[in-house]
Amino acid sequence: MRRPLFIATTSLTRAGVEACADFLEAVAPRLGAFWLPLPAELCKGLPADLGPLEKYLEPLLALYYEVKANWRCYGSVAELRRKELAAVKLVALVLKAKVFGKIDLAEWDTYFTQRAEAPPKPALAIGTLVQEDGIICGTYPPNPIELAHERWHQLPPEKKSALAKWIVEYVSMIIESINLDEAYFKLVKRGWAHAYVNYIS
Repeated sequence: MRRPLFIATTSLTRAGVEACADFLEAVAPRLGAFWLPLPAELCKGLPADLGPLEKYLEPLLALYYEVKANWRCYGSVAELRRKELAAVKLVALVLKAKVFGKIDLAEWDTYFTQRAEAPPKPALAIGTLVQEDGIICGTYPPNPIELAHERWHQLPPEKKSALAKWIVEYVSMIIESINLDEAYFKLVKRGWAHAYVNYIS
């Protein structure tokens, strides 16, 4: 029997990852090999420090260890470290925008030059846009940072500037909030879900 080749997706929130883990647990008996966004080191039985993301990925760790299925891992610990360093650089851009009151698009263009690689299929992908073969299993839409990593290079300057302002607002909310979930839902309440449509239409 042909196995389904789909990408399940959620924005990076604990609530979204938990919802996706519940979904995958329910369909696990019907899945063949399924890829999780966990370091490949983990699947090989090696130590895998997930850093600040661990509390958001805990539902996937429980799924991997407790639910019998053909789980596979994509990504690496080194990739997680690179993302942490990139996040620091993004915060620097945000602080500069707040201090000087303007967006330097040349610097933002440089930051968003590298696009994330597409995951294997079938897989759970965090922060990707839903495709024709996609399933939304958690929080959606992607936050402004996740969207920028996928669409920045396709946007005209005026939309880049507008998206950068959303990123500045989102990072500010992260700093002021208890966790990513609180920041994400504050942003949605502020109108992000409606604004998001303008970037994918």
